[in-house]
Amino acid sequence: MVTIKIQSREDIIAAYLKSFGFCDDKLAAVVSAVTGNLQKVRCGSGEDLLAFVDGFLLKTARKIFINSRLDDEQLLAQFKLCFILCRGAEKCTSYGLKSFKLPSELTAQMRACAVTNAPPCKYTEMTPQKIEPIHSGRKKK
Repeated sequence: MVTIKIQSREDIIAAYLKSFGFCDDKLAAVVSAVTGNLQKVRCGSGEDLLAFVDGFLLKTARKIFINSRLDDEQLLAQFKLCFILCRGAEKCTSYGLKSFKLPSELTAQMRACAVTNAPPCKYTEMTPQKIEPIHSGRKKK
């Protein structure tokens, strides 16, 4: 069994951002950019810290998927999925993440990548049908 020793906010954020595809030198720059936004926040645990980061990601998701009717959790999951599928970690800059603004090219790709649960429904008027009897014309005795 593998154990991870977490020592600071930076360690928590770095572990979280690795799941988005950030790595190596870019990871360090992005972690410092994100922690710069969190200086005023006092979080009791790692879960509180990640919930706060998810809150910022949710705000960004609402800017990207403007007309989405998804719940907050679903919208956040859609944002994360589209970010990973569009390789957002390669296209984002640390400055953009510090201000939680994504490049317009990535935003357009994420909108195009958005998952739709079902195709849109189209309603048409159904014309009345003539009902014909089932029996074949023989009379019952």
